[in-house]
Amino acid sequence: MNKILSIELKALGKALLLSLILCLLAAAIVYYSSLNETLFPTLGRIILIITVFLCGCQVSKAYGSKGLLRGVFMGLLSFILLVVATYVFNSSLIDWKSFFYTLCLCITAGGLGGILGIGLSEK
Repeated sequence: MNKILSIELKALGKALLLSLILCLLAAAIVYYSSLNETLFPTLGRIILIITVFLCGCQVSKAYGSKGLLRGVFMGLLSFILLVVATYVFNSSLIDWKSFFYTLCLCITAGGLGGILGIGLSEK
């Protein structure tokens, strides 16, 4: 049971670290280029999709089975962590439209990452 939990926590930690690095990179690119700051919501969604996709891929690759299920689970776990962080830091940003949109993004990206992870697994 500890090994199972550690795989998911490692993947989630790597996804959080990657999202932090990508956010800093996106902020630096927008700051030092002539790009408009209205790109931040789109860049945030792209970063969310990439990190949840890679998280689902890593977990299902480690297990070697049930990729869609494991990827969707990691998408839901990422979404729950995101909602909790949003509630703690600024609860006024939570509304139904963005809630369901982000939930769909996380589930879809995690599921697709889980499917790809099965193809990449060696088991």
